[in-house]
Amino acid sequence: MSDREQKLNWQSWQPQSLLDEETQPEDEIIHLPGDYQPDELLQAELSRLRQQAEKKGFAQGESRGVEEGKKQGYDAGLSQGRKEGLEQGLSEARAQQHETGQRFSQLLEEFKVALDNLDSVIPSRLVQLSLTAARAILGKNIVCDNAVLLEKIQQLLQQETLFKGKAQLWVNPADREIVEQNVGHSLESLGWELREDAQILLGGCRITSAEGEFDATMTARWQALCELAREDYPA
Repeated sequence: MSDREQKLNWQSWQPQSLLDEETQPEDEIIHLPGDYQPDELLQAELSRLRQQAEKKGFAQGESRGVEEGKKQGYDAGLSQGRKEGLEQGLSEARAQQHETGQRFSQLLEEFKVALDNLDSVIPSRLVQLSLTAARAILGKNIVCDNAVLLEKIQQLLQQETLFKGKAQLWVNPADREIVEQNVGHSLESLGWELREDAQILLGGCRITSAEGEFDATMTARWQALCELAREDYPA
């Protein structure tokens, strides 16, 4: 190709104008009403979003309110239950305390009546038993001297059938002198021997011989009297 032909076929390149309007397909064109205002769409969308938010907020609030109501109801019920339980417990305790107090008062009254009855019965029996015991042991009314012992020994000496052979008369060492002074000759005439025993209480005596033993000590006589008292006043 010649240089001339190349010059004829060559055309300078020009960039396309950006201001040229692009042709849009007919189906992509949105036809708006002639009186359409641009803010109406925005307002409609905002209204829709607002209603949606209100519904969601209402649902959440309702759910939260139900849960809060349940919790408040539980707390109120628990508090009320505790209060009623405490009041019921106090009421039952007061009733039981009142019943116990009445029983205790009744027992005290019965005990007082029993004591009054004992006060009217025991003194006379004790006095009678004490006097009987004193007379049985001492052989006479209560006299705190050695005359009681001497009288008892003389009674034993007069019982000739008690001991026919030799015997020993045992007395407390403190009673030996008074016994020797008053019944020493009688003891010698019968062949009895006077001996001391510190275990014997004052006012008592004991006779021993080959034939046996006669215990007239205070302890032995008191034990015998107690046995008689048990028979007369069994428990």
